[in-house]
Amino acid sequence: MVDEGRRGIFASLSSALKGEKREKRAPIRPPYNSDPDLFHRLCPDCIDKQCAKVCEEEIITIGSDGTPELSFSSRGCTFCDDCMKGCEAGVLSDAGVNFIKAEVDIDVLKCMAWHHTICSSCKDPCLEDAIAFLGLFRPEIDPKRCTGCGWCIPVCPSGAINITSI
Repeated sequence: MVDEGRRGIFASLSSALKGEKREKRAPIRPPYNSDPDLFHRLCPDCIDKQCAKVCEEEIITIGSDGTPELSFSSRGCTFCDDCMKGCEAGVLSDAGVNFIKAEVDIDVLKCMAWHHTICSSCKDPCLEDAIAFLGLFRPEIDPKRCTGCGWCIPVCPSGAINITSI
């Protein structure tokens, strides 16, 4: 049986060698949403977009379809629940969903640590301790611990961390 971490490494290498480009990814949605149908039905008609206005980290943006999405270009989510409190439609109302429905991975071709440069930029802001290093040079993300908060993304000096909606 092949280890999942190793499979991801080889898939990343294979895609890069073949010159494959990734298709446009689905937007990452705010936490506290347990009903995607309700989300897509009510969010576009929301006039105030309070979830984006009250976000203390300013990571909630409104997409072209009128729905909120997360941008981790400069910050991450603190799970403060202000977006949930500000959501007048009740779409962001499930306090039990205090994680972001996303998968985070490290592109080993871009990661400085995987190329034998001492770097732990991604690990330092991770409050869940979801990033572990195998030795000094091989960071891996534990999907069971990762909340998808995104704090590791803007601090990565080589842009090696990817987040994908699930």
